[in-house]
Amino acid sequence: MMSSLTTLLLFVTVLTASAGNARLRNFQLKQEIDRMEERIDMLEEQLENGSATCISDDECSGLPQCADNGYGNECYCQLPMGVCDGDFLAESETGNCVKPHLGCNRSFKPVLACDGQHYGYPSCAQAAPVNVLCDL
Repeated sequence: MMSSLTTLLLFVTVLTASAGNARLRNFQLKQEIDRMEERIDMLEEQLENGSATCISDDECSGLPQCADNGYGNECYCQLPMGVCDGDFLAESETGNCVKPHLGCNRSFKPVLACDGQHYGYPSCAQAAPVNVLCDL
């Protein structure tokens, strides 16, 4: 049977370990909050300057330059060619909030889009609106 002292030491050890885990989690959350605040500051600055970068379509909704003009073509996050998901962007890369094209170029320069469809030209994919994965 454990003595009272052993039980007390075990209890203190468990509390100390729990406190250490809580401090680590608080540190991680603080870092995440700092990154989010930096991103918010950057987006607010871009909004004031009339441009907006993004990593997802959600970041483009509600921007004044992205308001629906009656054609149902609100902005989407146009990512660099070859990137279908903003989670896979390099830290220095972003997309741009853009309105989809109302039509597309008639010349033929086929591309594969992130929706798995082939389009005759990149602007046709942008009219969809969908990001371009690669040229064909």
